Amino acid sequence: MWFFKKKQKAPQWNITWLDEVDSTNDYMRQQNATSNERLCVVAANFQRKGRGQGSNTWESEPGKNLLFSIMTHPTMVPIRTQFLLSMAGALALKQALDAHTDGISLKWPNDVYWHDSKISGTLIETSIANGHIKDCVFGVGLNVNQMQFRSDAPNPISLAQIVGHEIDRRTLLNDILTAFDQYYRWIENGQYADLSACYHAALYRRKGFHTYRDTATNETFEAAIIEVEDDGTLVLRTPDGHIREAQFKAVEHVLPTSTERKISKQKNMARFKRILLKLSGESLMGEQGHGIDPQWLADYARQIEEVHQMGVQIGIVIGGGNIFRGISGSQKGFDRVKGDQMGMCATVINSLALSSALGAIGVKNKVLTAIRMEPIGEFYSKWKAIEAMEAGYVCIFSAGTGSPYFTTDTGSSLRSIEIEADVMLKGTRVDGIYTADPEKDPSATKFTTITYDEIYTRGLKVMDLTATAMCKENNLPIYVFNMDIYGNLKRVMDGEDIGTLVHN
Repeated sequence: MWFFKKKQKAPQWNITWLDEVDSTNDYMRQQNATSNERLCVVAANFQRKGRGQGSNTWESEPGKNLLFSIMTHPTMVPIRTQFLLSMAGALALKQALDAHTDGISLKWPNDVYWHDSKISGTLIETSIANGHIKDCVFGVGLNVNQMQFRSDAPNPISLAQIVGHEIDRRTLLNDILTAFDQYYRWIENGQYADLSACYHAALYRRKGFHTYRDTATNETFEAAIIEVEDDGTLVLRTPDGHIREAQFKAVEHVLPTSTERKISKQKNMARFKRILLKLSGESLMGEQGHGIDPQWLADYARQIEEVHQMGVQIGIVIGGGNIFRGISGSQKGFDRVKGDQMGMCATVINSLALSSALGAIGVKNKVLTAIRMEPIGEFYSKWKAIEAMEAGYVCIFSAGTGSPYFTTDTGSSLRSIEIEADVMLKGTRVDGIYTADPEKDPSATKFTTITYDEIYTRGLKVMDLTATAMCKENNLPIYVFNMDIYGNLKRVMDGEDIGTLVHN
């Protein structure tokens, strides 16, 4: 991921601050129509006619948020690639917000989201003269210190709601402008590929298949993001391998309505009372390809917190493949028993990391180990685990089964059965079980439900045979889903069919 290191104090920008105005974009046009200044900036405490794209409006409490416009004169940008300007503006907002919180992403084309909630929107107006871009005005509404939202706007949230305290708006605006200036220089220097790569890496729901709506036909469909072209075209791939291209407003993400969110919150009822969540160690590597990515770890912790707040009793088993895999070690000359023991230690390291991440956000938890290693963790017993979960603790089961020749899948099955879980939730990087590997075979189709017998008959690899047999014999259902998409764990608990259920 690209980022900028501040080697010196950020410059202070010349900003025209207004107490109240109809629209900062309109004011900018009126007051700076003939200006040739590289970047002109106007900010207001309140906009009487604040709006977004089309007929959209922007709710903002006076003096609480950032409402501002930036004018540039990007005459060097070909008209067909003017979406690069939108990329620069969105990335600048993300970079400034990244300094305050994790979980910021860019929802195509230019909204800024914190997980599944909207924190900022942008209205971009471009003037064309003689076949060239004359000027471009970015009008931004960024929720900073507002603590209550009364409109039906999509999932509104403010930075203060996220971090728990107010933020100095002028300092934040200065940080945004500094970031924008640097991304804008990329455009001036022709670094289009770098800008596109940053934008694509920051996209909301950029991994896996998600639900979209065709705004012309109202058809909904599943698709994964392939890329966003320099002209703003969104390129999607459906599960059957079909490529769909969409211009701005042609498709939209399908998100829960405000009414659905309120009903879900009021009910606060989970699909299962007690779960065993199986996580892979490899997933903790995130984008860095090794070890533990703090961003991914924090996202996992927040997802677990959401479900914990619903009153669900949670046990967790996490693998150690990001650090060491016992079976691969034995293939490289390690003694199998020693290799498996090294793998058990790797699961303990990951369990401690997850425990720390949960503790940092106030979730009570215990690490229980299958091998005695106090004070690192408490020695596991079924009764101790159930007592802790019933007392409101999240229990993290580490060191596998404590014996070699058993995988963490088998350890997950064993712990699920012992703690009398309603289901084992297997978090993976795909959204369920397919007829073939969807990453290798675009024609693979997904099962919504499948029986254990069908898994055996088709030779599908859901877990190792020992683990699968244990679940079948003890009538324990498995739900396979994509844990790498933020919010999916809660969606499973809310009863959404986003994965595959395995049952007898």
